[in-house]
Amino acid sequence: MPKKEETLVSIVMPIYNCEKYLRDSIDSILSQTFKYFEFIIINDGSEDDSASIVNSYDDSRIRFIDDKFNIKLPKRRNQAISVAKGRYIVIQDGDDISEKTRIETQVRFMENNISYFCVGSWAKKINQEGDIVGEMDYPPSSNSDCIQMITKKCMNPFIDPTTMFRRKDFLELGGYSQEQSIYTVPDFDLWLRAIESGKIFANIQEPLIKYRENPDGMTLQHKDEMIKSHMIVWRLFMSKYIKERRLYVK
Repeated sequence: MPKKEETLVSIVMPIYNCEKYLRDSIDSILSQTFKYFEFIIINDGSEDDSASIVNSYDDSRIRFIDDKFNIKLPKRRNQAISVAKGRYIVIQDGDDISEKTRIETQVRFMENNISYFCVGSWAKKINQEGDIVGEMDYPPSSNSDCIQMITKKCMNPFIDPTTMFRRKDFLELGGYSQEQSIYTVPDFDLWLRAIESGKIFANIQEPLIKYRENPDGMTLQHKDEMIKSHMIVWRLFMSKYIKERRLYVK
């Protein structure tokens, strides 16, 4: 574990019109059992009271970038990660809640598995009121099973806001794509490019976040567009790396 003055983890959270859930999301990070991190919150042109909520906090770990323009999630995440200092990047969405031991658990995994690029987890599913309405226990444990889920089932083997990954590797991969046609699935595109380059993944087989079913969130607001973008990315991956036998999946 790091010394107090070191930054091992950078938590990245772009926000857009999420005032209803934002305080619970921020509080879940500030109450983590792992204390030594920076928390980069970046406003993507919110038109509600999100910025005021962030400004109400007095915590030196929070770095708030308050931008008045909406330029979408991939650019905002890249912007935040470009100024991050941590060895590891943690993805947090403004309407989700991280369990208290999330960062501690993921840091321990990454420190003990230095060859891994990214670790995700399972999640509990909550409704608008915060009640648990289900579990997301499909992400597989091993790297080979993650690849199988992609190639055989055409599924994303990660719940995006559960992920922690190495900043150095992320930057080497070129960050999140800025391609407009796939801006709704920046995570899936990143994972496939990482697999192409030989990166290794895992999922911790326990829920480390509460994933909110938000009717105003991207998943529900842009469902059809996300499906189309998902297929664009998947088909490119399959044509380039499976048919050419450059990626061997057992």
